[in-house]
Amino acid sequence: MPEPLVEPEAVDTNPGVRRAHAADIPFLAWAMYESMLPGVGYGIFDAALEGSGTDPIAFHEALLEVGANNWGQLDSFFIIDAPDGTPGAAMAYFISSMSDRRPLTAQGFKAVSAHLGWSPEVAREFWRKYTSFFGLFGNAPQLEHPTDYVLEYAAVRPDLRRQGLYGRLIEAHARQARALGHTALGNTAILGNDKVLGAMAKWGFEEHARFGPEHYRGQFPGMIRVVKAL
Repeated sequence: MPEPLVEPEAVDTNPGVRRAHAADIPFLAWAMYESMLPGVGYGIFDAALEGSGTDPIAFHEALLEVGANNWGQLDSFFIIDAPDGTPGAAMAYFISSMSDRRPLTAQGFKAVSAHLGWSPEVAREFWRKYTSFFGLFGNAPQLEHPTDYVLEYAAVRPDLRRQGLYGRLIEAHARQARALGHTALGNTAILGNDKVLGAMAKWGFEEHARFGPEHYRGQFPGMIRVVKAL
């Protein structure tokens, strides 16, 4: 499993933006799943979870609880709270220069399946279906990113959208990335989701590469990698 990315108080963030803590896990699990839905209507673990008895939100909660989320651990999330003090928007990041670039590694899988109390049969079936999509080794070209600092799992509550929260979270990550010595942010849009791609362009992201459905065995529309210079 990945090591914590930075100490929780190591880098100042923008006013009104805070780091996530354990009490935020239910909201972050929602945000993780919500961020996957635009353009496809399902999450990256949905097919593998079929028959497991575990719903996607509970699975994402477990990933965060045991530190098995390879694309953004608990301490990598920034949050903006709603006026009533409840979490309203979130965005994570991860460092892409890891040897296994899948969202869940073999080590992380062992931890999360034990945490969920899965039987050996359920665990084997999940892993079989998961690796049929993401591969066995985590080094496929479509998992590569053009930047080290990659944004992931961005979501805003429906009642708080169109209030600039997404941009504030990007700026918080940009500030942190600069402080950590990075010169660019990476992000991803689903191929065909022009609305999201347009929003990213508004915030200064430029298209870098495209991976069509052939890279995903026809099980996914494809991805567009975008980059924002800092």
